[in-house]
Amino acid sequence: MPSIRDVAKKAGVGIGTVSRTLNGSGYVSEETRKKIYSIMEEMNYNPGSTLRTSSGRKTGLVGVIVPSLEHPFFARMMRCIEFELSRHDYKCIACNTIDIMNRQIEFMDMLEKKAVDGLIACVDPVPGFTGRNGKAIVSMDRYWSGDVPLIRSDHEQGGRTAAEVFLRDGCRKVIQFYGGLDRKKSANIRHEVMEQVLRENGCEVISVNMEWDAMSYAYNKNIILKYWDIIRDTDGCMTNDIGALSCLAVARKMGLAIPEQFKIIGYDGTEITNLTYPELSVVEQDCPALAKECVDAVLQLIQNKKPESMLRIVPIHWRERGTT
Repeated sequence: MPSIRDVAKKAGVGIGTVSRTLNGSGYVSEETRKKIYSIMEEMNYNPGSTLRTSSGRKTGLVGVIVPSLEHPFFARMMRCIEFELSRHDYKCIACNTIDIMNRQIEFMDMLEKKAVDGLIACVDPVPGFTGRNGKAIVSMDRYWSGDVPLIRSDHEQGGRTAAEVFLRDGCRKVIQFYGGLDRKKSANIRHEVMEQVLRENGCEVISVNMEWDAMSYAYNKNIILKYWDIIRDTDGCMTNDIGALSCLAVARKMGLAIPEQFKIIGYDGTEITNLTYPELSVVEQDCPALAKECVDAVLQLIQNKKPESMLRIVPIHWRERGTT
């Protein structure tokens, strides 16, 4: 029996276009609609049962939840996810969760009511979450449950790389800033690994725990100013891109020579790190590759396929620039 995928392939369109044609939802040109119906008749395709059971796709929409679209890393992730979904003829609905109560719950409710076909979550799970119960949910950098695929960067590699650069450059006292102590946030692995490697090699490490939602530019700059008396007695710093750029600006204002006296490593490697002088040395997360893994995983679940892997790890890239 031919499937909706077979019809889409022969018509040269995406599965979503065939689905919208059959459901009468969304825009499909008259020429394309006629072509699809002609191919369905030619292939003797009966959509009556498969519309309900084959791929489970009814809306052509995927919800994407991020902490803040103002944050350069999540803005880039959102752009890459949207592009990757469009390649499969899907569209996305995005939301921020910081300062917006119950937004995660609202999106979970949309999934339950089938207003979206799946969710890609770059945030913590909703309170009381015990499992996806057959729903298409994928998480990035946060552990939700054993049946929710987790996509993340190789933070072990990222933390080790940063430590090795500091040691190579002769650093003896390094400070790092990170957000939250929650073990479910896999991004914190980089800080644990970096600290371990540095301490094993006789380097002192000061770890500063920031607020869990420290996404704003103002907060990151203020935290650098708050800890400046400690920072000026160190010779290296690692934190997210915004924090690293704030540290660079304050260090230069205070007269520290970069990188001779003070080394700075940003973690994320978004475009803003190219806009300073000197340009920031970074551990770069591969956003296009992360987005592809997220989209591949959620589409597998939408099509009722067993995930190829419950943990997908994407390599990081070291970008040596002017602050190390």
